[in-house]
Amino acid sequence: MNLGKVLERFDTREQRMLRALGLVFVIVAVLAIGFGSQYVVSESRDKVEALRNAISEITSSQASIAKADQRRQIVTQRYSRVAPPLAALLDGLAKESGIEIPESQDRPVVPHGKRYEERAIRLQLRKVALGNLARFLEKIEQPSYALVLSKLNIRKRLTEPDSYDVELIASAYDRKELPKGEAGGEGGKGDSDKSNSADKAGSEKGKESQ
Repeated sequence: MNLGKVLERFDTREQRMLRALGLVFVIVAVLAIGFGSQYVVSESRDKVEALRNAISEITSSQASIAKADQRRQIVTQRYSRVAPPLAALLDGLAKESGIEIPESQDRPVVPHGKRYEERAIRLQLRKVALGNLARFLEKIEQPSYALVLSKLNIRKRLTEPDSYDVELIASAYDRKELPKGEAGGEGGKGDSDKSNSADKAGSEKGKESQ
C-alpha cells in the first residue's frame, strides 16, 4: 500500500502528527543503533584489556618460575654430594686455616622426615687467632656440601692478645634415597624446605663474646 495514499485519508493536523511520530521513531532507532554499537565496542575493549592483562601476568611470572627452578636446581646440586665424616673433614679445614682441634665430639644422628638426616659434631678450640677463625668458618660453610654452623660461642682470653676460645657445632644434612614406591611422593618442595632449614640454622649462630 502506498504511504502517500494512506496519509491522504487524514486531515492536515493528523498528517503532521504522523510525520512527527515517524521522525521520533527514526531518531529513537538511530540512537538505539548508536548505543548498541558503543556497548559492543566497549565490551570488546574490556575483553581485549582482560586478555592483555592475562598475557602480562603470564609474562611477568616467567621470571619467578625461572628463579624458582634455578633455586630448586641449586638445592638438588647442594644435596647431591654427601659430606665426608665430619671429624676428618673439619680437621683438614682447620689445618688449612692454621688451627688445631684439641677436642671434638660426634653427636647423635637426627632424622628430619623420611629423606634427611643431620650429622653434627661439637668442636672445642683454644687460643685461636681471630683471622684464622674467620678463615676456618668460611671453609666450613662451603657450597660443596649441605654443611652449616648450628652453634658458635666465642670467648676472648683476657691475658693474651688476639686469642680466643671457641665452641662450635657443625651440622651436615644428608639426603637419603627412598624405595621406588615412596620416591614419587616427595620432590622439590622437600628439598626447598630442608635447604631453608639448613640456611636458617646457619644464620642463627649463637655468637657470644665475653
